[in-house]
Amino acid sequence: MIFSLAFSLRVKDEVIVQPFSSKVSRMILAQLYPHYLKSTDSPGPKPHRVTALRDRRPLFSTGKNVLRLYPGKEYTFYLNSLEQVLAEEVLKNPSGTVRVYHTEGKVELNQVKYVQVESLALEDSRTYVVRFLTPTLLQPPRPSFKRRRNRYVLFPYSPLLLTSLAVHWNAFSHVKVNGVGGLRALYYFREVGYNLTPITVPYEQGTVRGFVGWTKFSLDARRSSGFREKVRTLLGYGNFMGVGKSRSIGFGEIECFPWRARGEGEETDRT
Repeated sequence: MIFSLAFSLRVKDEVIVQPFSSKVSRMILAQLYPHYLKSTDSPGPKPHRVTALRDRRPLFSTGKNVLRLYPGKEYTFYLNSLEQVLAEEVLKNPSGTVRVYHTEGKVELNQVKYVQVESLALEDSRTYVVRFLTPTLLQPPRPSFKRRRNRYVLFPYSPLLLTSLAVHWNAFSHVKVNGVGGLRALYYFREVGYNLTPITVPYEQGTVRGFVGWTKFSLDARRSSGFREKVRTLLGYGNFMGVGKSRSIGFGEIECFPWRARGEGEETDRT
């Protein structure tokens, strides 16, 4: 089961925050919920995802301008978790006052949603759109030779996208999803349209370079095939848990949905 918890934040005074605002979301959760703070120290994939702050759209800056929060405005963020113990901890303490750098913030739990894994699959469709709302970092397979740094791609090739979703799913589910990468994804889940922008965001002491925008995919596997069902389920899973490296801290936030051909202009309106 996935627990989706929506929070609101109001700050007392104007405050400059980190260029990627999930730093604020995580700071808030760490002050209120000991189990969340403890889980951030564990290695490997995390069973939760925290989004960037939102003011209609995720808040982040490329560093050219400072990112500010203003009193009188309400910001939102989400904590999506596979852990019931964390959800229960939040429900026992649904609101509080926290420090947001030099000012105070009022945090409230606004919405709780429980999603059964069996209901994650998106509606069947010939075409799906994936919107990449925050910088997304997809990795190709790791090579056997030594390398100085990790390699990330600036296009969501379907084998890399589906493999990333499946790896996270398999880390926490007893029902494994296999066989979605490689040539099967390349031929049966094809990229047929896109509008993507490479973007660099300051984070901690360095920078993160990924991409944002949207890609349209054609799902050509036969109806009721195992591959088709897996793709629909993984896309639904990505709506809650994100995709790619550092998804637990707000990178790789995506929105996946079936596309209905009502004119190309409507698609770009949703980006």
